[in-house]
Amino acid sequence: MLQRVLSILLLPAALLLARIAPPPAVPAPVTLTEPTPADTPGRTADVIYGAAGSVFYILRPQDSALTTVCADAFGMREDAPDNTAAFQTAVDYCRAHPDTRLVITPGVYRFTQTSALVLRGLRNVRIEGAGARFIFCAPGRQILVTDCESLEIHALTIDYDRVNDPIDDVVVIQNADPKSHTLDFRFFEKTDADAAMPLQAVTQCDPHSFTFGTSGSAKEVYFTMLEQPILRVDKVSSNVLRITHDGCMDGFEDGETYILRHHIYDGEGIRTENSAHVTYSDMHIYGGVGCFFVFGVGASHFQILGTCVGVDPQDTTGAHVSTSADAIHIANTNGRFRVEGCDISRQGDDALNVHDGLGCIESVSGDTVTMFASAFRLIPGDTLRFKDEAFQDIPDFAAVIVAAADAAGTRKTVRFDRDVSAVLHPGCIARNTAADSSGYVLRGNYIHENRARGFLLQSSCGLCENNRFCKTQMQAIKVVVDIIPSLWQEGTGVNTLEIRGNTFGQCVVGEKSEVITFATQLNGRPADGCVFENIEITGNTFSDFPRRLVNASNVNGFRFADNIVRTGHSGSALRFGTYCENVRIHANVWQGKGAWLAGIPRCRKLRTWIFLHAAPSGQPNRAGQNAVSGSACANNECLCEEP
Repeated sequence: MLQRVLSILLLPAALLLARIAPPPAVPAPVTLTEPTPADTPGRTADVIYGAAGSVFYILRPQDSALTTVCADAFGMREDAPDNTAAFQTAVDYCRAHPDTRLVITPGVYRFTQTSALVLRGLRNVRIEGAGARFIFCAPGRQILVTDCESLEIHALTIDYDRVNDPIDDVVVIQNADPKSHTLDFRFFEKTDADAAMPLQAVTQCDPHSFTFGTSGSAKEVYFTMLEQPILRVDKVSSNVLRITHDGCMDGFEDGETYILRHHIYDGEGIRTENSAHVTYSDMHIYGGVGCFFVFGVGASHFQILGTCVGVDPQDTTGAHVSTSADAIHIANTNGRFRVEGCDISRQGDDALNVHDGLGCIESVSGDTVTMFASAFRLIPGDTLRFKDEAFQDIPDFAAVIVAAADAAGTRKTVRFDRDVSAVLHPGCIARNTAADSSGYVLRGNYIHENRARGFLLQSSCGLCENNRFCKTQMQAIKVVVDIIPSLWQEGTGVNTLEIRGNTFGQCVVGEKSEVITFATQLNGRPADGCVFENIEITGNTFSDFPRRLVNASNVNGFRFADNIVRTGHSGSALRFGTYCENVRIHANVWQGKGAWLAGIPRCRKLRTWIFLHAAPSGQPNRAGQNAVSGSACANNECLCEEP
């Protein structure tokens, strides 16, 4: 009642401010609409409807046009110690014979070579797993798909040889001694622990389900990011290792349970590049040492359908991690993709990360720069444009890459077609105009029990619809521009993202963050201005989250409407930081003992414009009451202060 009274009293002031200082315009949404493809013999077209009326098409081989061959004819055998050569021969046949269906007889096939299986130059080819299982036995890239068009891999199961090279173990902490920087790893399910095993990361987990994160805590250490974190490993007993460290685990306590990863970024499952119209359908991915589905330079019009990434329910090795890093990683592509009907769980990092890379300039000399560029497209002939260290465009300036080479660490040396020293300086940020991973649909997926985020969405024109997020360790969805020069540089800003009809339950298991984040982090400081535009969060259901629901900064054009929010926390569920403009919140239903305050947003006193519109007559809001109406925050006259 008090809130409604305040909103009525503030309405005249809000209207006056609106006349004095109207909000800046919201840029037009991004719409990517392709013409209907011409009829192509031997191909069918999947039509995908995306955000803001976008339409694009993904072509697949047409079953009736395919000639079937069996992989057995090329020497693939279950009893073969290594099937690399036989499978490669079968693929070479498919390259020479477009319109082929390659059927793999059900069975278990081992691949022991460290070199990848290369699917190159395939046209109108369908690889039919038919229940076959590929076991890869060494780190590195497993499959490379390149220069392919209209390729589908269907019903294939892929796993890793965990018996001889485990991806993970579960350990319980005992005898933790911060003074001596020692503790013991007691292996929960292993009877004999090898003191020479690789130790790459430890992440706190639920002591009962052995899934990432536990209520109220999410301790972890990435040993690979530290200079010399492990000083000594001693075998105390058959299943106990004593770790002497540099102090990085002084906060660990006796009785805590952790997932220990022996691999993180030691390979890739399937990399797709320089290919279009590629489909992965009804697959089962039960293990991988690194990101599994990786889409890179030159990839466009691809999709993952009905696929499971998780731990094999029949596993007997004590596995608790599916892939050791991202399940799906998309970077520097040409976009137009779909992920639908997938079950993704227990991966060691994000379920899906889509972004284009950036370069952070370290030094400038004439036509040559050195930049931090860990995952940035640097191909001679590409045109780069630039932003300053505050992420503001440097207008009317571009440079073409003449040559690029590796320098130390993540640094690259880039030579341009002109002298750039008068315009660029250390701290400037480069983006490649040839990379644009925009245009995607993420629909009907189940994302659960993984480390890190559900979806990390850093490209434009995205539709995230009818997914279910459950027990993600960190945010269910994060939209970010993130630059830590020596580690990563990713995210070019987002225009048009629709998050609708999803269910979010028990997310943010470690209680380290909010359920959905919009943020910028440029080497320790936020961007000056809006970099996320036309954001809509509508028709979703949120429940059982630790406290904050949305934390947003640098957003112009934000709509939060028609959602159901169930919360037991009386604090604000919505927070708006600096550079938020044209924000609308209306027609939401707030339920639970904390609902009477949860719907009141917090906002920083800077360039913020918030309207809370009344719900249509008869629609409940805030535990059955009508929506608050009339409150507003205007530029530099914010009526909703950050406490």
